[in-house]
Amino acid sequence: MRNKIIYLGTHGCFGEELIRSAEMILGTMSNVRAYSLLPGMSPEDYMMRIKEQIEQEDDDAEVFAMVDLFGGTPANVFALMSSLYKFDVVSGLNLGMLIEVYSQRESMNTSELKELALNSLKMSGLDVNAELKKINEEGGM
Repeated sequence: MRNKIIYLGTHGCFGEELIRSAEMILGTMSNVRAYSLLPGMSPEDYMMRIKEQIEQEDDDAEVFAMVDLFGGTPANVFALMSSLYKFDVVSGLNLGMLIEVYSQRESMNTSELKELALNSLKMSGLDVNAELKKINEEGGM
């Protein structure tokens, strides 16, 4: 399989902080790049920063992008870039999604990573109290 590079597109420094948080669990992560849309940064400047990095990647590398909010500037810019450079973009980025995708990146192609990311997103929102109650009732705790 080809080398996979994970791009995170976020408002503010959310992506960098997600990487730091994930590294607390997984250890040092490689080939994960955060692109922060900072206050005062134009969509064009944001796009140029991403474009410059994409063009520096190995020709055989596959890019998979995850962004924070559908319809936000990072999502819109990555969507536009994906049509030019042919990569998938998933919104709803959270810590669980990043950990799942990063952990499976070597054993899955980008289409499978996309499905994994979307499934992770669906499974990450739970009513914690209800889940604990269910576990207790089943004798698990």
